[in-house]
Amino acid sequence: MHPQMELLVTLHDLELMIKESTEGAAKEKAMGFKIDSLEHLTKAQGDVAKQVDKDILSRYQKLKVRYGRPVVPVINGVCCGCYIRMPTAQATKVGKNQSLTTCGNCGRFLYWLSE
Repeated sequence: MHPQMELLVTLHDLELMIKESTEGAAKEKAMGFKIDSLEHLTKAQGDVAKQVDKDILSRYQKLKVRYGRPVVPVINGVCCGCYIRMPTAQATKVGKNQSLTTCGNCGRFLYWLSE
């Protein structure tokens, strides 16, 4: 997988974990549990974001604001963000995950689950 794509997927996963932790933390705090893992996740998110190219990170942030999910998989030749079938040339390309790819319709960053 393209190194920048790996970072984007990791960044997206960390953001989802932070969101889930934040939502769950309020309930757990109300029950009397101490929550400290959120700080570690936030630090890891910042560390990963620093490694992503500035232009790519800027586009990632814009897509996140617009769609909520800026990085999506392609399953059976279909973008799982907008559910549009990829062009045949793009879907059958060898080494799809070796380059940073975006959907021609919605612009989200794409990765293929199995090559």
